[in-house]
Amino acid sequence: MINCLPAKIKPAAAIILLVMLGLAAATALEGCGKKGPPEPPSGNKPPRVRDLAYSITENTIKLSWTIPPTTEKARTPAAGFLIFRFQQPAHERECSNCPVIFKQVGDVPARRAGSGQPGLAPLVFTQTIELGYRYIYKVKAYDDEGIASKDSNFVQFLF
Repeated sequence: MINCLPAKIKPAAAIILLVMLGLAAATALEGCGKKGPPEPPSGNKPPRVRDLAYSITENTIKLSWTIPPTTEKARTPAAGFLIFRFQQPAHERECSNCPVIFKQVGDVPARRAGSGQPGLAPLVFTQTIELGYRYIYKVKAYDDEGIASKDSNFVQFLF
């Protein structure tokens, strides 16, 4: 009968084998966290809009905001602004755990002369809205390279 058991392992070889197995397990279990799209380094994004406001006349919404000035953390001036909207029928229940999925509905170029200077008239975006919906709007600034800022404040209402 042939013996299928391995030959006796020397203690030093056993320790080396255990260390190698431990390192392999640690490498396999190690991760870098949540995966997402690549982000530019801090300071390479345009500043975010913080004063998004709205008004409604008949069935038209008017969003307005000012061009945010550059800061130490956001040194790139805005070249334009993307407008995003979430629309949900009013009869549907709000779901606190459900994701809010925005769709881009507009693009407003920034005025080049005096961009980011205080006292300029606000930028405006208008759109027709439908009765019987809950709306949420947000704006993101973007620079000449297409890099977007963080989300603006949200405006939300039931119409």
